[in-house]
Amino acid sequence: MEINQKECKQFEPFKYKTLKDLRKKLDELHLELPFHKKFDILKQPLSLNEKIIPNRLSVQPMEGFDSKRDGSPSFLTIRRYKRYANGGAGIIWCEATSILEGYKSNSHQLTITENNVAEFRKFVEFIKTESKQALQKLSFHHPSLMILQLNHSGRYCKKGDNKYPIRAYHNMSLDVAINVPKIDGKIISDEELKEVEDIWVRKALLAREAGFDGVDIKACHGYLISELLGARTRKDSIYGGNDLMNRCRLLLNIIKKLRKKIPKDDSFLITSRLGVYDGVPYPLGFGVAQTKGEGFPASIDLNEPIKLIKKLYELGVRLINISAGNPYYKPHITRPFDNPVKGSDKPSEHPLCGVYRLIKITEKMRDNIPPEMRIIGSGYSYLRDFAPYVCAGLIRDHKVDICGFGRMAFANPNFPNQIFEMGTIPKKNVCIACSQCSQLMKNGVSTGCVIRDSAYELKNKPKRKSII
Repeated sequence: MEINQKECKQFEPFKYKTLKDLRKKLDELHLELPFHKKFDILKQPLSLNEKIIPNRLSVQPMEGFDSKRDGSPSFLTIRRYKRYANGGAGIIWCEATSILEGYKSNSHQLTITENNVAEFRKFVEFIKTESKQALQKLSFHHPSLMILQLNHSGRYCKKGDNKYPIRAYHNMSLDVAINVPKIDGKIISDEELKEVEDIWVRKALLAREAGFDGVDIKACHGYLISELLGARTRKDSIYGGNDLMNRCRLLLNIIKKLRKKIPKDDSFLITSRLGVYDGVPYPLGFGVAQTKGEGFPASIDLNEPIKLIKKLYELGVRLINISAGNPYYKPHITRPFDNPVKGSDKPSEHPLCGVYRLIKITEKMRDNIPPEMRIIGSGYSYLRDFAPYVCAGLIRDHKVDICGFGRMAFANPNFPNQIFEMGTIPKKNVCIACSQCSQLMKNGVSTGCVIRDSAYELKNKPKRKSII
């Protein structure tokens, strides 16, 4: 699974005009990926408890930072999800939604509350209706699932527009990456973490009340739960140290408490988008080998993530969305790209090596956990119009159950429809991994694809009228 660093050290932008060109480059990099030209395999439904996922494609959670002041969906939020719904994906995995005002990473991040749950309910009903109609046109017999991702931003919290990191432990490298001094913010206490558990459960129940099919307890990308998974240096704490179950305590306790609140005959799903490899060297990273003094990215060791997923399975979790890295720190691990965000470094490896890493760690999870646990993979958007070949190959070989697309959904929300109806994603519609959506995120403004969507060109904003 480890990447040959010598070949991969040489960065090169995407320049492959044909599938043959791509396969040739993969051979040069000594990277082996499956390809399959029969895309009908992506149309296969998949059972999940009492639910049926109509096909093998998912829209991944991509934050739009466009909520109303009360945290409820705005015109732009509804517009984005209507386009996803009309695209025909089997799962619409809704973006990171804060569990509390003080835990946001952006002042316009979605936040579900007792006061706005009715607005979320209208949003869910509208998107499900749109999705059902779109899937029927594609001859699918089951509606798409809507999962709401709930998050505590942890180290990346803000008070208003000011950074206020709520850390699990001190890490100077992560502080430098977001330009905050050690004295800013705080280390969250065990007592506060116990309170967070109950807040999370309360908000997950609101998601259920709003009509979502399930809730994602977000545990990736360096946010609070993700940071705790690697918190070996958090001493004298029941949420840290060398013991894996201590570091998983927040995630596991939320799920245990939530499970008790949901009737046994209820089909509401409890899931997690889980970062199984941080890349941050031991002792701070999760999913990394115990090799001290190693530089970034650290060697991969997935024993702890596998143990965690097996524990989640014991608690009744049957769907996991796999990711990796910390996009605030070294974004190329999470999202292989061609051009860095302004002010960031150029990727230190060939982007195809980043795609390969994401695919292989997902494959490792699939091979080592119960088959009843469904796995969503990530990182395919970089492959552009060649992505369906790889997704079809991975599903044929039982190396992943569902393929998730984030940046591609921003650029081209109609990509599932195009794959199913046209047998291709037109080159003129694909995400080009240019990082401009990430630049909008970094700027803290409404986020989308500035290349493919006129709504995100400053000179051409749509009139904000009601859609619902």
